[in-house]
Amino acid sequence: MSAWCATLGAFSQRSPEVRVTLRLRALVAVPGTGPVTLDVPAGTLAALVAPPRFGTAVARVLVGLAAPVTGRILVGDRDVTALPPPRRQIGYVPAGGALLPQLSVRRNIEYGQRKRERVHEVADDWTTTVVDRLELALSLTLLPHQISAAQRFRVALARAAACLPEVLVVDLPAGSAGDSRLADLMPRLSPPEAPGVAVLVCTADPATLAEIPVRHELVTEPSEATR
Repeated sequence: MSAWCATLGAFSQRSPEVRVTLRLRALVAVPGTGPVTLDVPAGTLAALVAPPRFGTAVARVLVGLAAPVTGRILVGDRDVTALPPPRRQIGYVPAGGALLPQLSVRRNIEYGQRKRERVHEVADDWTTTVVDRLELALSLTLLPHQISAAQRFRVALARAAACLPEVLVVDLPAGSAGDSRLADLMPRLSPPEAPGVAVLVCTADPATLAEIPVRHELVTEPSEATR
């Protein structure tokens, strides 16, 4: 099952309006980095400031694609540190978006929902809403190489948001969002009645950081940071 999507079996048991806080407790994602303790409340956009390879490593640990050295990851009151990706309910936008080049924009967005019969019908309605909010409706039949970098980033966001995650982790190298502004896009990723998704952006891009007031700098050992 795709790591981009929250667990499908939980859709019929919870409301899409429920959003929770991401909590990291003394998390050491990879050797050579210091512990991270932070809270990202629902509806908040926060940044973990880290060199690209460390940002990617932390993002992969948060979504369950790698195990941490030590520490805990909580989504609301749930400790998800040892859970597989589908059970974490954490959406993921990998570095560069990781769109499948042979699939249309529509099929890329729907890729994480291949077992759509398990998804509560609200997920279909919400996918349509996200596509409209991110202004992708006219691009649905195109392939990734036929759209701009900013549009590809929006497609990756739509793919993650369509799965109704409680938390969204974005691995964002410099320039990969094109001319998109995160502060403008993030409010479009949750229903209007909801407090919003907790969003953590792993980046060292100055342009991105300039629009994110809540930041936590990842401490790295000097020998590691210069590699």
